[in-house]
Amino acid sequence: MIATPCLLDPAAEELKLTGGSTATDVARTARTLLGERFDSESFMYVLMRAYAVDFHAARDASRWQGFGSNPRALSDADLEVLLAPWLATN
Repeated sequence: MIATPCLLDPAAEELKLTGGSTATDVARTARTLLGERFDSESFMYVLMRAYAVDFHAARDASRWQGFGSNPRALSDADLEVLLAPWLATN
């Protein structure tokens, strides 16, 4: 279950400042910032808030392999390609 936005907004702001230059850096930083609140939904939310990632791309990013094994999981390389348009503008 996703945490309320007031709990995630500070993490999104911090992610924007310290997320890194690659999508996997951003994902790992989000995991650190969110701690026990890190799940696919909270990751989607902070991506959309921090980098203005559109909903569909954020939803796809939420399938990143860092969430565990899933036959449809995105590899690190897939995540890089997916988020490149948004990360390049920051």
